[in-house]
Amino acid sequence: MNSKILEVKDLKIRYVTEDGIVEAVNGIDISIEKGKTLGLVGETGAGKTTTALSILRLIPDPPGEIVSGSISLGGIEIFNLSENEMEKIRGNAVSMIFQDPMTALNPVINVGDQISEAISIHQNVTPDVAKKKAKEMLELVGIPGARWTEYPHQFSGGMKQRVIIAIALSCSPKLLIADEPTTALDVTIQAQVLELMKELKEKLDMSMLMITHDLGVVAEVCDEVAIMYAGRIIEQGTLREIFKNTKHPYTEGLFNSIPNIDDRKTELKPIRGLMSDPYNLPMGCSFCDRCDYSIARCKTEKPGKVYFSETHFVECHLYSENPDFKLTNLKGQE
Repeated sequence: MNSKILEVKDLKIRYVTEDGIVEAVNGIDISIEKGKTLGLVGETGAGKTTTALSILRLIPDPPGEIVSGSISLGGIEIFNLSENEMEKIRGNAVSMIFQDPMTALNPVINVGDQISEAISIHQNVTPDVAKKKAKEMLELVGIPGARWTEYPHQFSGGMKQRVIIAIALSCSPKLLIADEPTTALDVTIQAQVLELMKELKEKLDMSMLMITHDLGVVAEVCDEVAIMYAGRIIEQGTLREIFKNTKHPYTEGLFNSIPNIDDRKTELKPIRGLMSDPYNLPMGCSFCDRCDYSIARCKTEKPGKVYFSETHFVECHLYSENPDFKLTNLKGQE
């Protein structure tokens, strides 16, 4: 029996614009097993949100275009479904928490009606039953059910994010996609929201795709990690493999960009340069111009996968040239 809730294979997505073609996602493979959380990590423009929207088949067309690949949700190939069939899946089998809670809620509809709308659509219940479930969902995320008649402007940023989580979980989805759910929140509220999501994930026995650029968030909630750069998964492994056995120079750069609170004299070592222009990706490795270890082959040939275990791989010529290669600039990770 296949225990994988999500399987994405060789997914390629581009945006056709007046200025040219944006190569947004360039042949990625990811999978999530039941009850597991995968962290999709990368800087702005790496293709993380495009990947998430493709799972819900929400890529705007035009200008977006899914060139190739397949996406399977619970064994169902979504590219074979009609739009009506997809509408039954969105918010039901798979839900998404969008980046900004301030704009994700409708300001002129009270939060109870916004939660009950999803319940009414997918569970074929009466309005009274849907409202009762909406109150229960608010209670589940730590908001008094009596506040279900209030409007978004009456809630703080952290409370708005809790309402968004309540909407996403109202139909008990098998897969939850969280697109940088704590970006707009202060540190204290971030911790509360992450702890809430961990508790609800375990309580509802669901899988999660956590999209973030924050490795602290990854360490807190994820079982596996996929590092994304210029539309490619360049390193993937379990949480321990990525944090304790870092292989890709870009992953090294992400870790070196984290402040060391134990040694305040240690200077940050930011990754030099900028991500490759998605309108004009290089012939070889997209990271080679920023890499301290690049070799001649990196400029002309795209790297293939090199595996270190069944779960841990890297796309980097350094390891195909020398399997025992060691990164020399990586700070020690606790």
